[in-house]
Amino acid sequence: MAGMSKGRSILILYTTKYRLGGRQFPVVAQTLAAEKRASGFDGEIVTRAAESKRDVLEAIAEIRAAGKTISEFIFVGHSGMYGPMFGTTAFPEQFSPYEWEQLDIPFAENATAAFYCCRSARWFAPFFARTFNVPTYGFFWYTTFSRSKEKYVSAGDSADGPLYTIGCMGRKSHGYLAAAKKRLGFMPAEEMKRFEPRPPDGDTSYDHVAELYDAAFQDIRVRQDEWKWLNEHLPTGNIDILDIGCGNGALLYALRDRIATGIGVDESAGIIERAKLKNTANEHVSFQKIDGPVLPFPDNSFDVVTSLMSFRYLDWDPLLAEIKRVTRPGGKFLVVDMVTVPVAAREYPRLLGDKLRTMRNQKSNARFDAALKRLVSHPDWKKMVEYNPIRSEHEMKWYLESRFPGQKMEVLNMAWHSRIVAFDSGPVENGVEVKLTYP
Repeated sequence: MAGMSKGRSILILYTTKYRLGGRQFPVVAQTLAAEKRASGFDGEIVTRAAESKRDVLEAIAEIRAAGKTISEFIFVGHSGMYGPMFGTTAFPEQFSPYEWEQLDIPFAENATAAFYCCRSARWFAPFFARTFNVPTYGFFWYTTFSRSKEKYVSAGDSADGPLYTIGCMGRKSHGYLAAAKKRLGFMPAEEMKRFEPRPPDGDTSYDHVAELYDAAFQDIRVRQDEWKWLNEHLPTGNIDILDIGCGNGALLYALRDRIATGIGVDESAGIIERAKLKNTANEHVSFQKIDGPVLPFPDNSFDVVTSLMSFRYLDWDPLLAEIKRVTRPGGKFLVVDMVTVPVAAREYPRLLGDKLRTMRNQKSNARFDAALKRLVSHPDWKKMVEYNPIRSEHEMKWYLESRFPGQKMEVLNMAWHSRIVAFDSGPVENGVEVKLTYP
């Protein structure tokens, strides 16, 4: 490799402000850079803090402007289910899948990528590999700082090198026994998983489950907690409403007598056809298939924009800019969705009450319960969820509350490892969104 990498760069990006470990991530980056240099790489090695999406774009643009290519793209820091996180918890940033797909990263021949952050192997690394056509590495488990890259050796809060970020079983993933084994120095580091560039192995959309979904949610009011909250937060009077991720059109069907107009949009052609059939008699309700986070409507078109059980799948920043554009001043954005989070001990009384209420609702509507079980157990549904994972609670909470200051996310229903949450934006102001450019 020596003497053959002069026109190539290794780009190592890291965060310092998002959550914990800000003092230690730069040391991990420097440790990785030293190892790359010791291995014989004699090209440029860039280690750079990336505190925002714009910082990432600028780092890539500088390498491109220098006429160089990237042989290794490395990120060290925190991640959510959809990849690296930037900014702070008060105003988190994350490239959406759509935004990653717009990037033109100048990869060298035989380049690779690696993401030293929690759970990056579960969804993001395979996505990055097939998007940029480069083998990509990630961790399946949560990550931690370690003095050794072979096993967990506590580094405390030290910022002295060498220092590594490793994937490691621990309390969050395997309970207190794993935590004890880790602290005693008997927990090996997870070997980074490598993903080759390849297309998805199956249909990742709702198309193949449209019929099963329609059968389960013929009447959206079976979602009793969600329906009750929406009714409490929808404005009175005849309103123009846009439903994003409309599914089979059941929400607009249920609202048909209290709205002036309703438009539903979804990326699944199969589910859109179901929505049209359900609403054939409702001339003031219509549906459109969309591709990507672009809403084909004029500015100030709607009083309310809703997203029922779909926001977790969407391209947040690009789509929210569109939502603000098409919402009339003083209108609102209503989100109801499912997120993942283990129940805490202090929440057990709430959990018990919610579980009992859910069981009563299921027994009172056995047909819905059976149809829902058929849907979520179907292989095509499991494949769709594999490529469209559910977000963690804190990801959605920090995002929505930062974009609409003063508004708080609510919990409607708890389960052991997930919960239904809701968010009312309050009056939307059509501010100017920052537009990023993609090299």
